[in-house]
Amino acid sequence: MIWQLEGITKHYDRGRFPFRESWTVLDEIDLGVVAGERVAVVGPSGSGKSTLIRCGLQLIPRTSGRIQLFGESTEGWSRAQWRAIRRRVQLLVQNPRAMLHPEVPVGALLTESASLHGHEQPQMAAEQALQEVGLGGRGASLPRQLSGGEQRRVGLARVLLAKPELLVVDEPTAGLDAAVKRDMLDLMLARATHAAVVMVSHDLKTVARVCHRVVVLAEGRVVEQFRTRDVDASFAPSHPVTAELLGAAGLLPSEVVS
Repeated sequence: MIWQLEGITKHYDRGRFPFRESWTVLDEIDLGVVAGERVAVVGPSGSGKSTLIRCGLQLIPRTSGRIQLFGESTEGWSRAQWRAIRRRVQLLVQNPRAMLHPEVPVGALLTESASLHGHEQPQMAAEQALQEVGLGGRGASLPRQLSGGEQRRVGLARVLLAKPELLVVDEPTAGLDAAVKRDMLDLMLARATHAAVVMVSHDLKTVARVCHRVVVLAEGRVVEQFRTRDVDASFAPSHPVTAELLGAAGLLPSEVVS
């Protein structure tokens, strides 16, 4: 098992948010991801999708639950241990600008990343990464000189320079038109062929096309899981949120991964 979450709970008390009662964002969530698997985590806004991956990668503290990465419990890990493992685990965040320094050319940024991840010729690796995401010759560009889609491509190039074994992607297609969504996902999976991939998204139709399994969240709980190859005319979702998502997506058997 590449990544295993057991009983992950995230609770906020009223003391931190005096304008509302205490509430539970995640309630005893279990999730396991095996090598080479592509998993979509979907659900309506506020269902806990982004909180789950951030707790599962120790980016924010969880209230309770256990995390295993590459078969090893993370209980009691030091910051140095988390930094070391994150070279094998990469997160592509929803906002590409969060990964890009506004005053640093993207080529220099990727060269720095390549150096941190042990490439023998960092500049060459950076140039190749830009070429692979369709931005060859744009290394001197500042982030503001790129479109939103191009910034996402730079962010993707940056995380793939680490050659991760686990790639976690938060809303990879938010704000993109249909053609760009498809190109972005195809590019990502073409360059991450050996990684397990977890995609957090509200766009079930798009992610189901490329994922093997779908995990549905609602109100902080996993309410259903299914393999995309099982979605056909006879598929009967067991939870109304799943039915709503499938209905909104207009998902057809021809559109799911084989």
